[in-house]
Amino acid sequence: MKKRKIIFLIVLLYLFSVVLGIISVIKPIPESLQGIAIVHIYGPIRVGDKASSWPGTLRGSDSIVKKLKELGDNKAVKVVILRINSPGGSVAAVQEIYTEVLKIREKGKKVVASMGDVAASGGYYIACAADKIMANPGTLTGSIGVIMMIENVEMLFTKIGIETNVIKSGQYKDIGSFARKMTEEEKGILQGIIDNAFGQFVYAIAKGRDIDKDEVLSLADGRIFTGEQAKENGLIDELGNKEDAIKLAAELAGIKKKPKIISSFESPLGNALQIMGNYKNPYSIFSNIFPEQKVRLEYMLK
Repeated sequence: MKKRKIIFLIVLLYLFSVVLGIISVIKPIPESLQGIAIVHIYGPIRVGDKASSWPGTLRGSDSIVKKLKELGDNKAVKVVILRINSPGGSVAAVQEIYTEVLKIREKGKKVVASMGDVAASGGYYIACAADKIMANPGTLTGSIGVIMMIENVEMLFTKIGIETNVIKSGQYKDIGSFARKMTEEEKGILQGIIDNAFGQFVYAIAKGRDIDKDEVLSLADGRIFTGEQAKENGLIDELGNKEDAIKLAAELAGIKKKPKIISSFESPLGNALQIMGNYKNPYSIFSNIFPEQKVRLEYMLK
């Protein structure tokens, strides 16, 4: 009986979290308010919402872009804080968010990036669109680079007697196939894609941080930095926590009084679920052997 009560309570809290999460997305921000909006960007970032969003959090690029557009159009919002706690994500998803942040700035609003535990690779890419970047001394950031991981289970298939027959329209149509070894020509093609996406990352940093391209390249070997190291290398502006970021945002927006905080809802249960979601489920081995998307380009800390 006691166990049933505990399960019932957990389900009730979960449903409550879902309702509050939905309300936070659809509820408009009244323009009578004058203050700071906080957008939480947590976890691995992907295009869309289904694969990575938990109630009360924004992790899919569609949700984040929608929220940013809403804030950019609302006259009540003077400045936006991006609270980033993310190792990065797919290249397209990261760039969609980055572009929307730039659009907010074009509308005359200020943007401050506030880093949590981790704001690396794609998380750092997004931060570079902000007016100012703030991190804790021990925040992990950097990891500037691009990665593409492709499984090869040809030997396993041979051992258990599985044969893959491919009928294709062109020589490279099955590039990245997990059922065979990649050719040198195919590696060259994919390396070219990596190099191009890497160049886009370096350009975003050089532009956003006003750093010479060669200086960025000297830091862009995939290594991670603490917040202190990032500040020494010009990758961030200030050291401080979330409250310090709020003060900085208020100063940038010219808000004299204590600012009103307009924050996207963040549920404690949603965070707990997010933590659990970061662990691979027991069936993930099958998704690794038979991946839905065999080639994925990522700005991701690995």
